[in-house]
Amino acid sequence: RKQYQYCLQCVYYSAAEVVLNRAKFLAEAGNEKFNRVWKVEQAYRYSKGLNVTLTPELPPRPIKNLAFKVVGDRVRFVWQTSGDFELLFKEIPADKKITAETGKIFDAEQLEEILGDGAILKRAESSDQFCEFEISGELLKIALVSATTKSALLNEIVVIANVEPCEIDEEKTQIVGKDLKLVLKNLPKNVYMIHYRVNSDEDDETYATVEDAKERHMNRIYATKYEHDTFITQSHLPQRELFVTVIGEYKLSDGTTIYSAPSKLMVNNRPREEISYQLEWGKSGLFTKTLQAKNCKLIVESRADSTPELFLAYRKDRRANVELKDEETRVIQTIPEYKHGYPNGRLEVLLPDEIWEDVQPGAIIKLLTSEANEKYYDLKGADIDSLTVPKK
Repeated sequence: RKQYQYCLQCVYYSAAEVVLNRAKFLAEAGNEKFNRVWKVEQAYRYSKGLNVTLTPELPPRPIKNLAFKVVGDRVRFVWQTSGDFELLFKEIPADKKITAETGKIFDAEQLEEILGDGAILKRAESSDQFCEFEISGELLKIALVSATTKSALLNEIVVIANVEPCEIDEEKTQIVGKDLKLVLKNLPKNVYMIHYRVNSDEDDETYATVEDAKERHMNRIYATKYEHDTFITQSHLPQRELFVTVIGEYKLSDGTTIYSAPSKLMVNNRPREEISYQLEWGKSGLFTKTLQAKNCKLIVESRADSTPELFLAYRKDRRANVELKDEETRVIQTIPEYKHGYPNGRLEVLLPDEIWEDVQPGAIIKLLTSEANEKYYDLKGADIDSLTVPKK
């Protein structure tokens, strides 16, 4: 691509020369015959030159890695590209037959001739790499065009269905008894049927796809039935990790059937592994053995194949409801994760005496794990009395 340099100058007629020429003419005209022809010379002046460099406009380039997502009545596009040009999102009329080749450059003035007289829904700069805008109607055909002032290039024609996914409510969807209670965040407008399937980690595929919904390889329920019941029940569940998929089916006014993007959720249905624990305190006295807050041993027992990181903790105000997220909770000892479980199902940890220096007698000690691990493990005190801190 070549660059061209130009020098721009302003040209104007000198007013001073006009006055000088007229004075000369009148002075000499008084001594000569009036039939003599006099030539009045015109004078021009030039401004200083302004040098400019002009670079011819580059043609538009195709975009890469185009993706889009519809949420409610808005669509969001993302893409990647290099170059400096405008990106047009142009609606294509339903009756317009498109014969233009993608990736081929044509004259920008032929835009309507080639793609029809549909509205330009959005303009974006190629360097933005994303944009979003509102859409209307059930089904839209949108041409993505790279354009400059002189040229245009058709990247792709996408068909956008204004349909919402049937999103699973993660908090309300849970195991109740032996059944799965499946709840949606909301019932999308105009959804006709809800397809759902529950796989386990033993299945070849974890989640179902839109093709499974099209081929009727999923369970299904009419939207009107769900609206009445407000939830879906799935029975006969394996005691394993479950992978739930929900897909909405929509019937458009022109008879077209389209499907929403899948909504997915993993639900744990494995039995919670038990972890029991107790404290053995040191004793003093020859005849009457008195427990003391020293020489303390933590004993943890579990047959689980793997055990999580654990935290020995108490509440500063000595209340019994000890929780990790509570600001009154103090962790005094951390037990690491054992990926292959405890040797012979038992772990003994000798606790240093100094950890009890700031713990008041009567405080309740509990063994905790993270909130995420609570779904998989059930921690229980084997000897409740042993969990109360004795006198020092």
